[in-house]
Amino acid sequence: RFVSWIVPLSDPCRAAMPAPVRLTDQILAAAIRRRSGDHCWIDCYASQDNGLTWSFQAKIGDTGGSNGNPPAMIRLTDGRLCCVFGQRDRKVVLAKYSRDNGKTWSEDQILRADFCSRNGWPDLGYPRLFQRPDGRLLAVYFWCSPERPETHIAATIFDPPGYSD
Repeated sequence: RFVSWIVPLSDPCRAAMPAPVRLTDQILAAAIRRRSGDHCWIDCYASQDNGLTWSFQAKIGDTGGSNGNPPAMIRLTDGRLCCVFGQRDRKVVLAKYSRDNGKTWSEDQILRADFCSRNGWPDLGYPRLFQRPDGRLLAVYFWCSPERPETHIAATIFDPPGYSD
């Protein structure tokens, strides 16, 4: 059932395709795709009351002017949040991390940067994100590479900063 809006209806910027994460039995965090004209980005919101009310936490990152990109976000086994999204202007897939439930975010970790499409259009991303039992992360997204310039599903397995076997 509908509980509440994450971003107030009075906000003039598009807010769509949230990636929510449960932090405790009452606390939620959500990364959400934003757009205003040609400016697109990902914001993080938090709820302390199981989604009844939400408050802005921080901007996670820019996603480019070509309609932006939705996020994927998970809570890692060490408690950090990880958010993955495509940045269309730079033609990269990025990961960012938060140690404080979304209030602040790390610098970009570039996961993929060899984008090359047959038509030149930077339609990439729409990730899904998982943590494997060994602690490594798996991001799955759509991509065009020099070897395969048509859109296809690709994946990157990577270590979050501070990870050790």
